Amino acid sequence: MELRQLKTLVNILDHGGFAAAGESMGLTQSAVSLQIKALEEEFGEDLFDRSKRPPQPTTKAITLANKSREILRMCNELGNSSEQQLSGSLQLGAVPTVQRTLLPRALKHLRDIHPDLFISITTGLSDDLARSVYRGILDVALVSEPTKLPTGMSWHPFASESLVVISQKKSKGEDVVEVLQSNPYIRFMRSTWVGELINTELKDLGIKVKTVVETENIDSIWEMVSCGIGVAVVPRHLPNTKTDQISTQHDVNQNPHDRRKPRNIRIMELGKNPKKLISGLVERTADPKAHLVAALYESLQNRFTDNK
Repeated sequence: MELRQLKTLVNILDHGGFAAAGESMGLTQSAVSLQIKALEEEFGEDLFDRSKRPPQPTTKAITLANKSREILRMCNELGNSSEQQLSGSLQLGAVPTVQRTLLPRALKHLRDIHPDLFISITTGLSDDLARSVYRGILDVALVSEPTKLPTGMSWHPFASESLVVISQKKSKGEDVVEVLQSNPYIRFMRSTWVGELINTELKDLGIKVKTVVETENIDSIWEMVSCGIGVAVVPRHLPNTKTDQISTQHDVNQNPHDRRKPRNIRIMELGKNPKKLISGLVERTADPKAHLVAALYESLQNRFTDNK
């Protein structure tokens, strides 16, 4: 009996079938079937009723899966001692805003404690990164708060940002409603999790906009606003240092080469109680690398607290 076989059994029950479990683990359905067949031969009995479609777990399979969860949890804890240096590799995905702000300092903190840990970083949109975690392509992803997650995935928030309106200083309008309704609007891609959140907030506030550009690149939005193409609603970027702050409705007197904070942009809170964009970590449940993910999560929480 091998841990990977127990993990496969747990994933089948969590995801509702052999094919879905294989997709979440990056395995073919035949590879999943072979692992279950090996378990059945070891126990001397069937773990699934294959006369049904999809095959249904037997009472023995459910009991074994419950015990396997505890075994996998204990294995994770053995590798998760705070006094012990961790090693291994972590395939990490991150949305651009988190990768540019919190992640570098969190990784510095993590590497100082665990110098033998290797991390590979992939950049992308929240939905794409979460899907890659589900399929086993990535071990973990740092994304915006999901509207929903499939079975077998878990979400752990670590930071939040307010939604703000950005416009050129000379743009029309004195308040948020006037600014958004009197100027062309640059929309964050509606198909993204951030885009959905922004659209919901605009509808709740009864604000109607005239979209002229739609993009998924937040740096590009800042540049287009700075160039005078239009106005936009974006998440307020988390500061890198205590000197790298943006004050509400104040000029941004930062380095003119800082693409996120052009000098000619006005920033206003979106309403009196603006919605928060929550950033967090998504991972697979019962994952052998959970101890590495836990160490990363702790570093991210510490960096966010330091920057408040």
